Amino acid sequence: MTTRGWYEERTLTTVDTVGREVSVTTGLTRDPEGRLVAAIAISDSPSAIFRYASDTGDRTELLTNATSTVEELRRRANTPPR
Repeated sequence: MTTRGWYEERTLTTVDTVGREVSVTTGLTRDPEGRLVAAIAISDSPSAIFRYASDTGDRTELLTNATSTVEELRRRANTPPR
């Protein structure tokens, strides 16, 4: 996968649900209106905006949902939270 040309781009490699390697990229970019946004993308798929520069809260709904999902995974796996 080639880089997306985002600012502060960070990429890690993990696997999808069938075991294939995928790249997960997060970084800052601009939306079609030119606003600075934080985005996430998996491999060469389209990206998704998870925060606008003008957002005032500490956490976005996407981050809150991801945290809740991991907490639910720990509960179901009978693993104590960290």
